[in-house]
Amino acid sequence: MAFTKFILPTLALASSVLAATDICDGPSITIASSADAEQIAGCKTYDGDVIIDSSASGQLSINGVQQITGDLTGNNVTQLTAITSDQINSIGGTFSLTGLTILSTLQFNSLTAVNKINWVGLPALQSLNFDQGLSKSNQIYISNTQLNNINGIELTAVGSMDINNNPYLTTVNVNDLANVTTALSFSANGRDLAISFPNLQDAANLTFRNVSKVDMPSLANVAGSMGFYSDSFQTFSAPNLTATGGTLAFVDSPELSNLSFPSLTQIGGGFLIANNTRLKAIKGFPKLKTIVGALDFAGTFDNVTLPSLTDVRGGSNVQTKSTNTSICDEFDQAHDNGVIKGVNTCVTGKANPETNPSATGGGSSATASATSSAKNDASGITFGVSTPLTGLGALIAAMLFI
Repeated sequence: MAFTKFILPTLALASSVLAATDICDGPSITIASSADAEQIAGCKTYDGDVIIDSSASGQLSINGVQQITGDLTGNNVTQLTAITSDQINSIGGTFSLTGLTILSTLQFNSLTAVNKINWVGLPALQSLNFDQGLSKSNQIYISNTQLNNINGIELTAVGSMDINNNPYLTTVNVNDLANVTTALSFSANGRDLAISFPNLQDAANLTFRNVSKVDMPSLANVAGSMGFYSDSFQTFSAPNLTATGGTLAFVDSPELSNLSFPSLTQIGGGFLIANNTRLKAIKGFPKLKTIVGALDFAGTFDNVTLPSLTDVRGGSNVQTKSTNTSICDEFDQAHDNGVIKGVNTCVTGKANPETNPSATGGGSSATASATSSAKNDASGITFGVSTPLTGLGALIAAMLFI
């Protein structure tokens, strides 16, 4: 699927500005009350920045004006409880609110487009009142609020979205989001945060930390990396994902027991699975053929099944508490057959398995086992069939991987 970059062309303000007859020129206006805001109430477009003075208190209404081409900013306005607007439909710059410690109401009846959102330190804000739904934005950053959800943010595409340190945030459901062109990141929010992006198809980079559920059934392509860290879900499935351009990682998720990537054929960076206590079998990747970076597995698993894997262009580091020595036997064989191009390190029966992100060298194989148990042929690792390279193929491989 083509990866189309989403660009918000100054929120399409240019055409409307040219057509308007009542444009008010900036470059800026500072307001401390609703009465101050009446200075621009008769403007369809205010061409400049609107700055909320730190002395503002109570409710501030910015009515009448429909478009702000610049920023709407309020910093350290510690006595302001509400910001409302009846007609503002677009903000061409940054909507920045920081350090508004008692702000509990954010009501914009007509707002649909904002170039950038930067909301930090709004500990009394529990919900958003965006009646029309915010459908266009290039960048969203929300941190340290009391938001329970982000209802009202109804994007179809976004450049980047970073939602972090919102301890009461338990639900994120952006039904129409289909494209993320830079990065999507959630971290350190509510312990039971459940995230749903049912129509997300293309993304550049995805990061999820400390979440209880992630649902992305339509995801087909990740141009960059995709990482899950310290999450509490038991299963994760990406039924339509075919490739990542960077690393795929599952780390420090103690409840994780099952992964399902039935369509994934290539990982464009490293493949990292580490410290997921209940993940006893690394499987669920039936079509995975190529890992461009290193393979790095550390944990308690005693079974690895990668039936289509024929090309690991970096090295491999495999460390497990399991005493199943057949795991290392099969990784050795995969290295000897040319499946693994770099250094192959494998340790079974290790009390404290460790990752080795730099396991990307080339050449030799170093293996070890902390147990003398007999092989268990019923469990272990399964690789795809690989034919040793000879002739011209071997020469090309040597040039690519040494």
